[in-house]
Amino acid sequence: MYIAIADGVGWATSRGVFDCIVEGTRIYLESVDKACLGRIYEPLDEQAQSFIVLRDVEEECFNKFYFCCEKAMLEFPHSDAAQEIPSDHVEGILWNWGEVLNLMRHDSRFRALT
Repeated sequence: MYIAIADGVGWATSRGVFDCIVEGTRIYLESVDKACLGRIYEPLDEQAQSFIVLRDVEEECFNKFYFCCEKAMLEFPHSDAAQEIPSDHVEGILWNWGEVLNLMRHDSRFRALT
């Protein structure tokens, strides 16, 4: 499972971690911008691929995904999804999630909220 962030930049992870990050973020992004969600999730949803793609989205969509992803990460330990996995796995999922956000912060499209 893979999150393609930019050319040659992405994060590969297990199916379980990928689902936590991608589906946790989907909940927030869907309520913010369905068109943006569609562009990022198209390979996963429409083509049955095992990845999502941020590489080709414009700055606004990229940052919407980032902030929804960050919000989902902060909420994850208290989510229903976290309750369904062994508690000793939560820290590892959050570590992976943090690495995805770190890679995104190094992208030229990233804009911190002011």
